[in-house]
Formats: sequence, structure tokens, C-alpha cells
Amino acid sequence: MLEKIDLKQKLKKDEYDKKMDQYGDLLGKLQRECREAKIPVIILVEGWRGAMRTDIINEMMQKMDSRGFKVFSASKMTEEQRKQPFFTSFWKQLPSYGNIAVYHRSWYFLKNEHVVADKSQVGHWLQKENMEKLNKIYGKNWKKLDVEEHDDADYDKFINAYEEMFAETDTENAPWHLIAGDDERFATVQIVESIVKTLQNALAAAEIRAQHRNIILPPRHVALNNVLEKVDLTKSLTKEEYKAEFAKCREKLKQLQLDLYEAQRSLIVAFEGWDAGGKGGAIKRLARSLDPLGYAVNPYAAPNPVEKQFHYMWRFWIKMPRAGEIAIFDRTWYGRVMVERIEHFATDAEWQRAYGEINETEAQWAEHGTIVCKFWLQIDKDEQYKRFKERENDPEKEWKITEEDWRNRDKWDAYEAAVNEMLIRTSTDYAPWTVVEGNSKYYARIKVLKTVIDAIEKAIK
Repeated sequence: MLEKIDLKQKLKKDEYDKKMDQYGDLLGKLQRECREAKIPVIILVEGWRGAMRTDIINEMMQKMDSRGFKVFSASKMTEEQRKQPFFTSFWKQLPSYGNIAVYHRSWYFLKNEHVVADKSQVGHWLQKENMEKLNKIYGKNWKKLDVEEHDDADYDKFINAYEEMFAETDTENAPWHLIAGDDERFATVQIVESIVKTLQNALAAAEIRAQHRNIILPPRHVALNNVLEKVDLTKSLTKEEYKAEFAKCREKLKQLQLDLYEAQRSLIVAFEGWDAGGKGGAIKRLARSLDPLGYAVNPYAAPNPVEKQFHYMWRFWIKMPRAGEIAIFDRTWYGRVMVERIEHFATDAEWQRAYGEINETEAQWAEHGTIVCKFWLQIDKDEQYKRFKERENDPEKEWKITEEDWRNRDKWDAYEAAVNEMLIRTSTDYAPWTVVEGNSKYYARIKVLKTVIDAIEKAIK
């Protein structure tokens, strides 16, 4: 694909000025329309070193409102950022609805850097004319690089890697635009034209989606096994058994937390379950067994106004644990396929797509070395009613029960179907679900602790 680009294409200055005046006004208008339509925009700029990407980005952004975009460069990532799961730094830079994120070097740059060569090799294949221009602009402050010598075999490796990248990642939703970059004016106009057309198409598609958004489709009937129906809720522990087991688990977890830190392995523990299912108690006992300097508990409810401006996973991505640390999530990204599905906060297309998105995200965490434990705390409807009434009658616990809890209880069957589908479609070898028999709080808490212990030991040893 790259060899077919005509690098001789050029624009004279007067023609360039005319086109930029035309597209510049239009680009600013489209930016405002995307903001009104709450469309987030990602502009990704890759290319050979010396291709004047920074100057082109700067020229492009002069035509836009600077308050509505930010630029992030993968080449400036810190060592700490590189220790986190691969996409974490990019996830954190995602644009909120209506804003623009420009990635100057991206996840593609880092992947090809690792596959093909180290950083020292990249500098051999620079466009000579552009490098001479940079030397002229920046003078002695610019480190002049030797562009005369290069290894053709290594150059071919880069070309092959890039060609494969384009073939595998050029999609309808995120197509590549290959730009002839020898002439900066021509390249700038081509990039702006591509952005203008993409934004126009996005606005047209958003208008069509808005017309159909309030149409609620009939529920899908998916033939799935009833996982929850098979859970043995008679399992229990006495108080004495619980105390003895908890003491053992607590000592074991203290040592394993140290092992995690020394191995620089991070751990994610995610909790979901019925209202009054015992999530809070299980999390409390897990936290009691850990050094507070090495973990964080992240509770989640409905997204707040700021969180609503981002992709639904963003508020979880920004809480990812650092290397050697533990992140505990009290409710999770799985809300997308449960409450957002049942309450129609997400469209059918959005929550159905989420299964794949979540599996791929958790696979990336696991590939990085992050240990993922996911718990569904299961109780039956009678036990939930009993706990609801206990909370209502206890002045110290009545704050835990709300009208929403009772309303959700009325939709038990719908939630049960959604949970069953979630468990089946998102329990994987790298991020398995553990269904916890929760009618006995003592039994549930010990099962959670033992499962976390087993997961850490398996990963470390």
C-alpha cells in the first residue's frame, strides 16, 4: 500500500492558502457541531520520523477551538506508564463526548517499535529533506541525525510491519488514510480533507441514530444454561469455623500481597451481585487482610455528570492498579450488560457489543500479567427480602435500603436472565467468574478469600 503512494504530489502556496481557508472555516464549524451532538473524536497521526507530524498537527489545530482538543504522544510515555497494561495510558486520554483527542504516535507506534526494532534503530529511516528542514528551523538545539546510512533489510522489516498493520486494522469504523508526506502543504490539506469528510459522515450517522434511539426492541430470547439455578445456596459455615478460616486466610494474603509487589504483578478483584448480596461484607474482610498502602477499593454507582461524558469503561480504566498493587471494584463495567441493559440506559447495539469489548479488555489486562478475579454473589429472593426488612428495621443500616432496591427487586427475572448471559459470555480462562453461594455470609466471605489466594498462588508460582 505504501509503495503505491505518489510522493511527487505538491501544492503551491497560493493554492494551499485557498484550500486551507476553505477547509479551515468548515473544520471549525464541524467541531462545534460535533460538540453539540456530543460526538467524541479521535485523530491518530502516525508516520516515519521526520515526516513533520507535529507541524502538520499544529497547522490543522489552528483552524479549531483549542479548548476542545488535547494532544497526547506515546513517545513521551513515562516508565511508570509503560509498566501498566498496554492500552491504559491511551484509555486515560480518551476524549469526552463532544471533544477531540489527537494521538501523536499511538498504540500502533509502540507495537511496531517492539516487534521490529528498538528506539535506536528508528532514526535511520528519516526523510532527508524534512530532516534538513528541521535542522534549519531549530538550529544547534536540534540533534542532527545521519540519514545517509541505513540498513535496507531493517527498512523492509518496518515496511512489512506497517503493511500488515494497515491490512489488519483498516476498518469501516476506523479507516486508515495514507498521505503523501513529502510536501508538507499537500499533506496538511489531505489530512484536513480527510477529517472534514469523516466528521461530516459521523454527524450524518449520529442524526440517523438519534431518530431510532427511542425505539425499544423486543427482548432477545437466547437459549442459555441457567447458571444461577444450579448454585447450592445451602452451603454454610458456623461462626467458629468462619473465624478459624478467616485467620488462616488473612495471614496467607498478607504474604501473597508482598509476593505480588516483588513480582510487580497487579491484581483486579471485581464484585457484582444482587442488592444485599453481601458485596460490602466480602470486600471489608478482603481489605482487612491487606496492607492499606498496596490496595484501593473503588465503589461505583450510577455514573456522575463528568463520567457520563466519556466512554462507559473510562471511569474504570482510570482506576487500574499500578504494578504490584491491588484494585478492588465494588460494582463494575458489567453494569453495561445488566442495569444499563434492563433499564434501557444503553441501546441494544451498545450492550450487545459490550460483551466483546469487555472480553478483549480483560484479555489485554491478562496478557500484561494482571490477575483478574470476578465474583458474582448469589442469594435467593427470599434471603434478599429478609435482608431488606432487616435493614429497614435497623436504624444503623436503614441507609443501605432505598426505593430503587425495591424497584429492582420487581425486575428479578429480567436481571437473572441478564446475569446468566453475562456469566456465560464473559467467563474466560484469563478472567473467570466465580459464583459465590451467598445465603451464608460466613461461607461467602471465606470462599472469596480462598479464591483470591488460589488465583495469586497460581499466577505467581
